[in-house]
Amino acid sequence: MPPVPDIGDVIPHRQEQTLFLLGGYTDKSVLAHAPQGGEGKGFYSVIFDPETGKFNRLTSSEVKTNPAFIMKHPHLDVVYMTTEVITKGGSEVLVGQLDRNTGNVNITDRKRVHGRSTCHISWDVAGTHLIAVSYWDSKITTFKVDSETGALGEAVHVYSDPGAGYVDSHCPDRWEHLAHRQRWPHLHQVNLDPYTRRMFLVPDLGRDMIQFFSISEGQVMHLGSQQLRRGAGPRHLEFSKTGRVVYVCGELDNTVSVLSYNSDAVDLVTKGDYLGDSMAEDQTQSILTQVQVVSSVPSDLENRSTIAEMRLHPSGRFLYVGNRGHNSIAVYRTDPDTGSLSLVDIQSSHGAFPRHFNFDASGKFLVVGNHASDNVVAFRILETGKLEVVDTLENIPSIVWLAPVSL
Repeated sequence: MPPVPDIGDVIPHRQEQTLFLLGGYTDKSVLAHAPQGGEGKGFYSVIFDPETGKFNRLTSSEVKTNPAFIMKHPHLDVVYMTTEVITKGGSEVLVGQLDRNTGNVNITDRKRVHGRSTCHISWDVAGTHLIAVSYWDSKITTFKVDSETGALGEAVHVYSDPGAGYVDSHCPDRWEHLAHRQRWPHLHQVNLDPYTRRMFLVPDLGRDMIQFFSISEGQVMHLGSQQLRRGAGPRHLEFSKTGRVVYVCGELDNTVSVLSYNSDAVDLVTKGDYLGDSMAEDQTQSILTQVQVVSSVPSDLENRSTIAEMRLHPSGRFLYVGNRGHNSIAVYRTDPDTGSLSLVDIQSSHGAFPRHFNFDASGKFLVVGNHASDNVVAFRILETGKLEVVDTLENIPSIVWLAPVSL
């Protein structure tokens, strides 16, 4: 029996473990793309221990079809998942009850999104509605959330981008989509503007734009758009923690654009019918202005590669970008004054097609899902921002999202 410490002894504080919730593909025949990797049960969970740098207690739950994005309720043990499906009938938002003791999830409800290949969900400003974005046909759908149970009502509003009418009129298949990634609009993520909380920014991969929306009490209103560099294919956004700077990863040209945020233009955007250009000579009325573009892959790269994810470290000091094809994670240092980026390194993801990654609760580790090689890799984050492998899980099929939950 260990001795009882004296009252004056210092008992070291144990670092918090993180429960990672993982979403993966179960049926690749209904996807917008044709990735390699296996088909699995759909939902997995694993505990990561920062004290040992190891994964523990891997569990799985059968969840169909293709749970791709996972978000936990901020207070309840309720999780929301989107499904990636491009066929008629479309995608759903799934509601599940999380059992922290086992790591399993029990799906309790499914709500139609009325859109296809739903790729991202978030909260509205008040935290009373979920917002779902569908990539294939560029729809934004809202759902009322019960404040006590976390349950979802039916869809409140479905916004349809007029330019995406091509999907209904021409019925493109995924092979046409893969050959012509920008033939029609593709909304990819929904982000509350953290600087004013007055509007939402939605990257549009198909038109190289950022679309602006007012979303309140479930109602979605388009406010306008900001043109970005042509051919970039904006996928995800991140927002600087030290200044008003927006980072945009270009999926198609393997770049990160650094854009300054003009607070003086917010009123102009929220009036509606806004149209800006981040590269125009006169930027006085532009809310986003391009100040830097950096590549996420080596200049001599010969094989095809596309960006999948971009994450700003909780400290704001480092930005990480995942390259599918080059199979790497690019690491950048951020300038605390200007937000500009300096390349630290481009490191192997130790697997194929790093689709998504996230930080553990300590902020000292990065966990990466390599969906084409069916493995999940944990990296220690060094003081320089570089990554050092500490543990690997094999035979976890086609992971496309990792959501950290504090234990």
